[in-house]
Amino acid sequence: MEPDASRIADIHMAAFAANGMLLAQFPSPLVREGLRNSIAGKAANDIRDPHIAVLLVKDTELNDETISFAKWGLPSSTPENEAPWIWPEGTRFDILNYWTEKVESAKENGLKDKSCYRLAYIATHPFHERRGAATMLIRWALDRCIKERVPAYLESTPTAWALYQRLGFTPKETISMTFDDGSVYEEVGYLFRPGAGPGAGPVG
Repeated sequence: MEPDASRIADIHMAAFAANGMLLAQFPSPLVREGLRNSIAGKAANDIRDPHIAVLLVKDTELNDETISFAKWGLPSSTPENEAPWIWPEGTRFDILNYWTEKVESAKENGLKDKSCYRLAYIATHPFHERRGAATMLIRWALDRCIKERVPAYLESTPTAWALYQRLGFTPKETISMTFDDGSVYEEVGYLFRPGAGPGAGPVG
């Protein structure tokens, strides 16, 4: 397995430990331990995929320990060509599949372009938040969007809405789901178009 894949899985699980969607889809500690292994396996495949950019931020003062990561689908990528997820036993597939369909539908509504930079995941270990790692990982893609004249798309929970809007993303569609206990989970699809927001650069 790729050496960074295990660390990516650890950061993902730490960063999303209280995420309502993760807890609903993977409803027990045993299932979530299986999820951690699934994330590590998928990350190893993604690192080797030429149509995916897996970016890492390392802290040089901590012996180059990885503190943050992002997975960007490149304009040449398609979900059909990616290595499949291997989900753990006990996964709530009814919730996972329903949410996946809603997310993909929102993307189609907000982005008519067939090619874009698509942020699949971004996470910083809680011990290293608010140091600019996430901004660095996002700007990597935005610089390429401006140079290549292609958009970027992502979905975000409320905690990062201000960050994405500050970087020039525009909210396109709210995606929500009501769980069995009556609680509501919500994300927003965000679109970045070169020349359309703060710091986006000239169109022509």
